[in-house]
Amino acid sequence: MTRLVATAALLAGAVSFTACEGFGQAMTSHTNVLARAAGHELTIDQTANLLKPYDRIPAQAEVVDALANLWIDYTLLATEALKDSTLSTVDLSSLLTPYFNQQLVFKLRDKVIKADTILTDEQLRQLFDAQQAGVEVKARHVLLRLPADATPQQRDSVMKLAVKVRDEARAGADFAKLAAQYSQEEGASERGGDLGYFGKGQMAAQFEQAAFALQPGQVSDVVETPFGLHVIKVEDKKLPKFEEQKESFRQQVLQQRVQQAEEQYLKQLTDSRKLEVQEGAVEVAKDLATKPETKLSRRAGNRALVKYEGGEVTAREYLDIMRGRNAPQRTQIAAAADEDLREWLRLLARDEILVDEAGKEGFKVDPAEQDSLRREARTQLLTAARSAGLVPVKPQQGESESAAVERVVNGFLGKILKQEASVLPLNAIAYGLREKYDAELFEGAIQEVVTKVQAARPAATPAPSIQTPGGAVPMPQPQGGQVPAPQGTPQGAPQTPPATRPGGGN
Repeated sequence: MTRLVATAALLAGAVSFTACEGFGQAMTSHTNVLARAAGHELTIDQTANLLKPYDRIPAQAEVVDALANLWIDYTLLATEALKDSTLSTVDLSSLLTPYFNQQLVFKLRDKVIKADTILTDEQLRQLFDAQQAGVEVKARHVLLRLPADATPQQRDSVMKLAVKVRDEARAGADFAKLAAQYSQEEGASERGGDLGYFGKGQMAAQFEQAAFALQPGQVSDVVETPFGLHVIKVEDKKLPKFEEQKESFRQQVLQQRVQQAEEQYLKQLTDSRKLEVQEGAVEVAKDLATKPETKLSRRAGNRALVKYEGGEVTAREYLDIMRGRNAPQRTQIAAAADEDLREWLRLLARDEILVDEAGKEGFKVDPAEQDSLRREARTQLLTAARSAGLVPVKPQQGESESAAVERVVNGFLGKILKQEASVLPLNAIAYGLREKYDAELFEGAIQEVVTKVQAARPAATPAPSIQTPGGAVPMPQPQGGQVPAPQGTPQGAPQTPPATRPGGGN
């Protein structure tokens, strides 16, 4: 997928978490109520009784918070299902609007990106030879660890040993024996430092540059990477035949040209709009990533995080994006370096500009396609809710509708705690339900639940934490049970680059 993609359309959902704050909570927190949702109440005693039997789930505030929020969201969904068992009244715009925006960006890209796609076989061969496309080398190395906080004396000592190894290797010593004797890489002794064949992009940049510059039989100078000091010997180099790689290489070159054209267009577009991340925006962005349940006032929601000529990214818009991300993604954003987060905010502004440009060009998502995607998303939501037992809600004989909602919700939570069912994350849909119905979580009551559960259990070693929609708490982990986006909807999140091998760290 190319870079000209609306960041806001990266759809990956998680259970939402909301806590009531202020005077109302202070007046209510002393009661036996932990949470309320659409006229239903979850008491401290009920919550404690749910958790007591499961010693493997430690009595911690994070666990109680996660359980109470699941109860709120499932209660609201079951309440909605009681009114309409097809869930046709559930607002899916939070799930679908980003996807529709991305379709507009795709249409814009197809019109404005003009890349040179005329490439003769001779031109392609010249590029192939110049870039050594698909080349692989077979190499061995000796790794000498160098701590990041090494003193000058330590660095000199390690460097002297590395130079000694290099000189012996260049003098004709058996490199495999040198690796077995000196290399500090795990398994180096057994492998003799052998890395096998590898292509470009598989090793640390400094290591790769040195290795691919060598011819078979040559030994490198000392190479420093984040993993330490290396001495490298290349034993073989394989360059695939042009005819075998011609078509795949052609597509690679064309893709590079399109990407370059996109980047040029984006730079021209954004430079002319003069994007500027506002003072304090990074702090606000981190706070909202940590607390997506925040209820913003009109004034706070209208605060500009990024300004550009003709528009701005507001705190409300940013919060809506955060509510569409799952907990690990939000944690990653909140923990990002300030400059990385500023760059991400610029990308959000860029995406807004792209959608705006698409509108100016007159692009629209076909209404029939919109209807089709809405039906598909609703079908998937309904299927997931039925699988969880939250739909349909049918009162049993002599049972009230309210009691039926509580029965199905508590039954599903019980299955989750028993590990008989996976958590059902509701994505940003949950926030729409919370805006439609009253929902409160009284934080002051959480510790009371913890105390009651601890008092009812024998002392036990807490189970290890595992990731749940609410964060790292010891609750059953979702296993593919989230409400999926429509088929074909891009999904993902800001990602950190995959770790490269330092030069054979298998």
